[in-house]
Amino acid sequence: MKLSFLPVKIFLFTVIFFWRTLDVLMLLFDEQTLCSRIFMHELYTEERIDNIFLGASHVSHSVLPPLLDELTGEKSFCTGSAGQTIEASYAILRQAAKIHNIKRAFLELDFAVATYPPVSKRSGLKASYIIAKHLKDPKIKFEYLFTMSSPRYWINSILPIGKDKHMTLKPKDLLFRWKSFITGDYFAYKYVDKDAEYGGKGCLLDNRLVKNGSFSNDFDEGRIRVNEVSEDWKSIVDKIIALCKENGIELILYSMPCSDFYLAEKQNYDEYYQFVKEFCASRGFPYYDFNLVSEKYLTLEDSDFHDDNHFSKQGVIKWTHLMADVINTPDCLNGMFYDSWNEKISRQEPKIYGLVFLTAEDRKSIRIVPMKNNVSDDAVSYQVQALQGEQKILTTTEIMGGGTVINLPDGVNGTLRVRSFINGVQQTECTKRFSTIL
Repeated sequence: MKLSFLPVKIFLFTVIFFWRTLDVLMLLFDEQTLCSRIFMHELYTEERIDNIFLGASHVSHSVLPPLLDELTGEKSFCTGSAGQTIEASYAILRQAAKIHNIKRAFLELDFAVATYPPVSKRSGLKASYIIAKHLKDPKIKFEYLFTMSSPRYWINSILPIGKDKHMTLKPKDLLFRWKSFITGDYFAYKYVDKDAEYGGKGCLLDNRLVKNGSFSNDFDEGRIRVNEVSEDWKSIVDKIIALCKENGIELILYSMPCSDFYLAEKQNYDEYYQFVKEFCASRGFPYYDFNLVSEKYLTLEDSDFHDDNHFSKQGVIKWTHLMADVINTPDCLNGMFYDSWNEKISRQEPKIYGLVFLTAEDRKSIRIVPMKNNVSDDAVSYQVQALQGEQKILTTTEIMGGGTVINLPDGVNGTLRVRSFINGVQQTECTKRFSTIL
């Protein structure tokens, strides 16, 4: 029986063709200003990295490395990007350990990353591909490409172009891209964002901030799916532990602080905390969850965030000072934390963190749900206005109760402005756009 090598020949021709035309294809890539492209470039140009921070977007909004360097006398580097998987963090650490003598690795154990779908069910690989593109060690690159997704994506993964490869055919984007080659901006690795600045070495400083007392959301976040933490995630954490032991790297397992509004929405944060604490302990590591940090060490306001779970510029600076203390005097971690998030919020003054607005299916009413600490619904009240432009079309003086339904005026596009109170003391002022035009 004669074997046909035609499929193999076609595959090899396709691979060779794409790789030989890669310089031309580069003109179609649209990743010039991605933070991950910039910090991956800096990973190779930095002369020294003592402390490396690993994780997803929380890490890109964590410490400000130049300031942390000044406070500690060591060199720190952030390697976090939006949607970054635990597999990507492992690959980055492998690459970094080959070129730097790293003393400490800080691995952020964010519940959003821990509950990503397992590799076999994963799709939408943009964040993963941009990391792969900038891994220089061939062994690390190809092992990463074949472990970050299921076999059905492998051909797409090894080809230089394909789905989720940050390519564009939009004339405006192409013009910007080509111009950057001519001017040299592409090779300068500049981060461009009208609302944020690049702090260097993987840090984003967001100039947008949440006004104190204005946290709100218009959908139910849902509980943390602790039972969906995959074996893939656990396995890669174990590989990171092994890699650190092999290279003499001290590993710190921690979670960055989110807003209490965000955690209150989740309803079961302590369930996740207990799971990760036990997971780390079973591997011989403490778990430092800074959502449980005492106000003696870190006090955060709404304005320290640019959304409900990422720091603004001023939050980054506060956090950097705390991490400098952790690096300079590790013993300060002893006694820094409450035993649970519920214990932390029970020690606070009565507070409404923000409001969730749930619109009815017919769009004729909105239910207001306060995110609060240990405050009874009877102590909560609201003042509500509905505005169409500057015109007030609905005003209520006082509505009592935690979960309150507001009937909206018919046939208008408008804004709901809601002030919340605890025993007459104002807590928040939030707005919500609505439309009852069917």
